[in-house]
Amino acid sequence: MRSHDLAKEIKCSVCEKVFPTCKNLYNHMRIHTKERPYMCEICKKTFRSSYELTGHRKIHTEEKNHVCDICGYATIYKAYLKIHQKRHIREFRFKCDECGKGCYTNCELQAHKKIHTGEKPFKCDACNKAYIHKHYLVAHQRSHHPELNHDMQPFECETCGKVFAYKKSLTIHMNAHMGENQLYLCDLCGKAMTSNASLQIHRRTHTGEKPYVCDLCGKTFNKRSNLRIHQRTHTGEKPYVCEQCGKTFTQRSTLVIHKRYHTGQRPYKCHICSKDFVSKTLLKTHQKSHGI
Repeated sequence: MRSHDLAKEIKCSVCEKVFPTCKNLYNHMRIHTKERPYMCEICKKTFRSSYELTGHRKIHTEEKNHVCDICGYATIYKAYLKIHQKRHIREFRFKCDECGKGCYTNCELQAHKKIHTGEKPFKCDACNKAYIHKHYLVAHQRSHHPELNHDMQPFECETCGKVFAYKKSLTIHMNAHMGENQLYLCDLCGKAMTSNASLQIHRRTHTGEKPYVCDLCGKTFNKRSNLRIHQRTHTGEKPYVCEQCGKTFTQRSTLVIHKRYHTGQRPYKCHICSKDFVSKTLLKTHQKSHGI
């Protein structure tokens, strides 16, 4: 009883969270003090604990030991894999009380709730653009405002000067300059892909596999990105905004097409009558009038 009572006394003076050891409390306090004493020697990103730094280093070595046996998703953390695997069996621990969407972690639920409240707490100091998630802001600033002083510096192409938020994106881009992108060929139709991940997604068009399931209506998708776009029909989220007229959209590609009505850009031309269109879909619809 005495040791149990002492353990209870190890409490954070700021948020009153209780910890089993003084070391746990010491590491926790860095959340409040913003202290991040551990720095990655490669990208200069800083962390609160040596454990976080060790896990981060695996990103640079591309070491992903924990692999999902259902879809091939790989991660550097065993805990992330366990959370991921729950998505296949739709095992939700948390649910939004406004729209009923299921979430696998409380962090995911809190981020989702910001869609309903319209809260975007992470604002760019350079252009005032705001985001729901901090990692969206970091990626934005590294790509568009490299002059800002951040822990993680952007990755710039030495050939053309283009800036990328992530090293992997720069590597793929640099290989394109040198003509060294490895191609992955589909054994069913021969189509070439620039990554194994893209090949696996492509193969689902042949197999009909749709591993991503909407937890609200049960509709299935072959790509995670398509599921996310679909889920916005349930939540009403339209994160892409036209800066000229304020109209909002559920996906970036629709916004790109919409902007062409403002700029007058019509990149798709009918080779029969030379009429121009803002999208490939509208061109194909038009060409049916020619019997194509």
